[in-house]
Amino acid sequence: MHVTDLIDAQQDGHAMAQAFYTSPAVFEADRRAVFGREWMLAGHVSEIPDCGDYLVFDILKDSVIVCRDNDGDVRAFANVCRHRGSRLCIEARGNVRRLTCPYHAWVFNLDGSLFSARMLEEHHDKSALGLFPVAVEIMEGLIYVSLADDPPDFAPMRTHLTPCLAPFDLANTKVAHREIYPVAANWKLLLENYNECYHCTPAHPEFSRSHATHMSDERVTPLNEAMAARSAACNVPTDFIDRVGKHAPAPGADYAYNRYALYDGFLTGSEDGTPLAPLLGQIGGHDGGASDVYVGFLNPMLLYCDHAVLYRFLPIDTDTCAQEIIWMVHADARAGRDYDLGRLTWLWDVTTKADKRIVEDNARGVASRHYVPGPLVPMEGYLARFIDAYQTTLRQHEART
Repeated sequence: MHVTDLIDAQQDGHAMAQAFYTSPAVFEADRRAVFGREWMLAGHVSEIPDCGDYLVFDILKDSVIVCRDNDGDVRAFANVCRHRGSRLCIEARGNVRRLTCPYHAWVFNLDGSLFSARMLEEHHDKSALGLFPVAVEIMEGLIYVSLADDPPDFAPMRTHLTPCLAPFDLANTKVAHREIYPVAANWKLLLENYNECYHCTPAHPEFSRSHATHMSDERVTPLNEAMAARSAACNVPTDFIDRVGKHAPAPGADYAYNRYALYDGFLTGSEDGTPLAPLLGQIGGHDGGASDVYVGFLNPMLLYCDHAVLYRFLPIDTDTCAQEIIWMVHADARAGRDYDLGRLTWLWDVTTKADKRIVEDNARGVASRHYVPGPLVPMEGYLARFIDAYQTTLRQHEART
């Protein structure tokens, strides 16, 4: 069945058909329509503070060099030599004066232009042999790249999310820890799991002690109303933005922001509710809440008053993916003095390990000949939103091709 036929057959308010998770043809469509076009989180400005600093972002068969050039600007290029295609940067991070190919020693400037090519004949136009640029945007210190020649317009996301993110001053944070969790499942099953908390009560007792998102609206609303006054006093935005799926300005340009309350007694996402690190940015205190933020549907983040948790969903093949979690703290915070790494990472480490187990069980069930997509419940509204956004993106790409 063709990809568009699968989308046409999607039953409203139901899970997706088996082929969306098991078909190599759908995975190839995902590679082109989603990972070849969406804005993806590549890193943070603190990782490349000085001229010549670079990091490498790999996604499926593509690799991107993100570097700080001699003028201090952040640039991105395909990690492909213009001679015979070798990877230029083999190490994930480093500092270089110029980018030198390890194969035949072609040398490129940090602006991507070709500096030298040994024995290249004079009649070749060196100006036409620069590195291929990759679209790059920076928002609040977060570096996003898109592999598309015509990526979705980043401006609406920047315009609407910046006021919500600004008080957290994410540009003035640093990476405290990062962890990659391999998962034996199609990437969409992992992302679907992230987008619903219907499973949180049975699967995540640690999370459910502090976060109220697994409760019904009538039980959560009073907590959010009480939090709103605290948030205002602490300079924490409580805007509600939902520009995902049909509400997005364009396919692939989905974004969202929402602040919600933790349970009483929990100031942040810690095991005992007590603070984990120094307050971020211009936040004036703990409002006892957390913000869900989406930049595209591949890059959710969770903002507490004292730390941020960034996610990257990384496809590997049809049946395998990985989830990377990056914990961010104030740039001046010091491990062992201002925060304890074990306490900082505890909640989302234990939660993600549980997610790995349930998502892998889900993948085994979805692969069965007995799998039939079932109806979603109201608590899976964000999952329905993801399915809509994903299929809209896929349909638009198929229409262009």
